[in-house]
Amino acid sequence: MTDPQTDLRDSEDFPVGYGDIQLISSDRVIFHFHQWLLMYMSPVFKDMFTIGNANGGNNPPSVTLSEESQTISMVLRFIDPMKDNPALEFIILRQLLEAARKYQFGKINDWVTSWLNGNDPAMEATATQFNTSQAIELLEVGMTFDVPRLSQLALRVLIKAPAQEVFVPQLARSEMFQYLMELRAKRINWFRRRLKKLLGVGAANQSIHAGNVTMGNVTYIGICTGAIELMHAIGVEPSYTCCMRNWSNHLDNIDYIHNIESNKKEFKELCESIEAELPVLPRQ
Repeated sequence: MTDPQTDLRDSEDFPVGYGDIQLISSDRVIFHFHQWLLMYMSPVFKDMFTIGNANGGNNPPSVTLSEESQTISMVLRFIDPMKDNPALEFIILRQLLEAARKYQFGKINDWVTSWLNGNDPAMEATATQFNTSQAIELLEVGMTFDVPRLSQLALRVLIKAPAQEVFVPQLARSEMFQYLMELRAKRINWFRRRLKKLLGVGAANQSIHAGNVTMGNVTYIGICTGAIELMHAIGVEPSYTCCMRNWSNHLDNIDYIHNIESNKKEFKELCESIEAELPVLPRQ
């Protein structure tokens, strides 16, 4: 129901009569909820209502909150034993964790952590698709609200992101920035070692000016130039995607080792394995 005079509307999940107090969101939604349950779950609400009742507050109590209706609805549905827990999404985590800290709903952090640590294919699939800006935001959320798994998921993306997207003021100010740089350096070295082994660059470097490098019975034509450019690209973006993009640009048309396809397959499997790993966070 909407009041045309005040632009207030009642929550569909917590309508009139559901509880004995009113919580009003910043976007003008009224949640009717149980005062006793809020007081039991939150020391902040307990103090708020205890003081209000002692001062002869209004009946039913009405509290205007700074949070939007989506956040309040998720909090109330989580703490209400008669409701199913709502589906979590990365986009709402900051607001949800901020509300949990503000009102001291300690169990919400446990809920979020359990979701992140669970075997949820949808969550895992979403986490692998973060863009760099999203990963930076979620790294900050994970650090601010002490959710290590969220920081790990964000770092997994930032380790292999293009350098120009990582070297931004928002991330450079982060306490995790130096650690991220160390992880990226290790990742770059990992890729370069395996590419050198795959392409035979170590031996090829001895004849880098020859233009026609022979290794055993195999002739490399122009491989040094392509390999060097590939190594440079990996230094900027240490990812399998970058490898393949630059590989096709420089090396696909080169006549080199006869078993390169099988080696590329093995390399791909190694890359997928390492890119799926979660960084071990430094001790605080």
